[in-house]
Amino acid sequence: MNFKLNTISAVLSSAVLVTALGGCTSNDDTQNTTEIAKPAVEAKLFGPQQNMQGSQAAALGNNQWLMASESQGLLLADNEKSSVLLAGNFESISLKQLSAQQFLLASLDKSQDNVAIFKLIKSGQTWQLNELTRISPPQAQPDAVCLFKNNNTETVSAFVPDVRGLISETIIYDLATNQAKNIAVREFSAVTEASGCAVNDDSKTLYVGEAELGVWAINADAESDANKQPVALVQPYGELKTEIGALSVSQDGTLWLSATDDSTVYAYNENTDKLSQWSLSGDHTIESVAARFINDNQVQLVLIDDETGAYIQANVNYTAQKTASQNQTTMTHVHANAQTTPVAAFGDAADDPAIWINEQDAKNSLILGTDKRRGLMVYDLNGNKVQSLNVGRVNNVDVRQHQSINNETHTWITASNRTLNSISVFTVDGDNKVNHVTEVATNLPEIYGMCMYSSESGQYVFVNDKSGLFQQYKLIGEQNNLSGELVREFTLPSQPEGCSADDKLGQLFAGEEDAGIWYIGAEPNAGDKAVKLQSVNEQLVADVEGMEIYHGDDERYLVVSSQGDNSYVLYEISDDTQPSLSFAGKFKVIANLDKGIDGAGETDGLTVTSAVLPGYPEGMLIVQDGYNRMPLQPQNFKIIDWREVKKAIK
Repeated sequence: MNFKLNTISAVLSSAVLVTALGGCTSNDDTQNTTEIAKPAVEAKLFGPQQNMQGSQAAALGNNQWLMASESQGLLLADNEKSSVLLAGNFESISLKQLSAQQFLLASLDKSQDNVAIFKLIKSGQTWQLNELTRISPPQAQPDAVCLFKNNNTETVSAFVPDVRGLISETIIYDLATNQAKNIAVREFSAVTEASGCAVNDDSKTLYVGEAELGVWAINADAESDANKQPVALVQPYGELKTEIGALSVSQDGTLWLSATDDSTVYAYNENTDKLSQWSLSGDHTIESVAARFINDNQVQLVLIDDETGAYIQANVNYTAQKTASQNQTTMTHVHANAQTTPVAAFGDAADDPAIWINEQDAKNSLILGTDKRRGLMVYDLNGNKVQSLNVGRVNNVDVRQHQSINNETHTWITASNRTLNSISVFTVDGDNKVNHVTEVATNLPEIYGMCMYSSESGQYVFVNDKSGLFQQYKLIGEQNNLSGELVREFTLPSQPEGCSADDKLGQLFAGEEDAGIWYIGAEPNAGDKAVKLQSVNEQLVADVEGMEIYHGDDERYLVVSSQGDNSYVLYEISDDTQPSLSFAGKFKVIANLDKGIDGAGETDGLTVTSAVLPGYPEGMLIVQDGYNRMPLQPQNFKIIDWREVKKAIK
């Protein structure tokens, strides 16, 4: 999980942060509720006032604002005039700009208890509103809506908190094709009653307000854990006054919110952890606030006074926050072509895949995947589950096909069995069925990762445990009397898991999860001194998980799961006796909207083959998906055409 959000130090203490216009601080008593001096700001009426029953506004630019009204509908207003774009009963507004003249708009249609999605288009001096789609939470009234423009996946999605305390995410627009969509992505628990929500697109942070408690930050990236964290809490847990109203995020990433009890407006910047605050003069009950920068140091606020239902405006001094510059590695986005049947239950279960090639008929090749709660799952090349072998909590799996293996298909499949601390051995028969052969005992106290190696000297299995210890076992005997002999041990400094062997060159590559990639000879007489080839860095982000070698015509690539940033790294392997790794590219697997397949995140294991397969003339990559979305389902494996992966090679 790579989502990190610094929380305000004053959230759980009474140390008051400096406001943008100055202020004073309290003592260290965590229960202190002494009034804090806040700059007073004058407010005046804004836009139409007659029977407005407003709720929330959003800036369109050029001092034009879009407004929601429960009595009049959706309106366009500035300092001088207003017009109704769509009559009705609307509450909550979220805008995302597509171009200089086009916006996506989401609003709650109170008359239908659903979310309406529109495209707002400017033609000359007039605006046109076109409805694209509707989102209806099942048997639940929506509390709010906010849009998330995800430039990585080239999509816009809508988050809808509802009265059940759940938030649903729905993709509503494909930026790559400029087409409206309505694809359910996921549903997750959030707050008891949401007063509003807003998204910082740059940091992929979803903010959700809970009127009586405070504001929470949630990871907006669907391919990650939601990771809910408090941003600012109400007294006595924090410094905010109740009730928290609707939320908005300005173009610089600042979060704006209000407290109705004392007409206070707050601005929170996640880069600096600073909470600025102002008090509106006069008798107001502020329910929502939206902001537009007049210049780099001044902001126009448009707010709703809940007592009167009227919109008001105020200007405050506030410096636009500069986005922290990030030196990021170029990332290529690829799509999965297919996916496997999900494992049996939610939770951390699917872990590592492997591929068995049917040398007589390639279309009957098999994908193997571990369910570390149950056993080994078997899928066809389309991802359909065809077998389930419930042999225990198998973690990693690998395959070797070699003429010296004396069984019907010359195949050994092995998996690390955490139930028995053993090596589970399987084969494939002439009818394309995977059969359990035996268990090879190990003396590891907690077996973990593994991979296989095949050479003229024999068939081998490398297994490891969390201490960093690797053991190499040689498989001896035939199918009816198979056993394993421990032939070597070596250690890495800390916890390993994934590894991959090059059978032709006798090389083993092993991952140390928090540190990087190591090399050691794969033959049992190659000694016990591993050499570190690659440390974790901005390209390879811990945990280092699955890895496998792709054998091209003239080159080899080590494909590695960079779990910390939900991506994958390609290294070209040199042909030296002691190989080196050269960075060759980095990619993410993002949603394939046309096929209804989500991306892949928090990948544990992966496998790759260059074998020619139906629909995959240069082979395929298979990765475990830690968060299976569109819709929300238990974990599974994603299947990617190697031609997609090649786009990332620099």
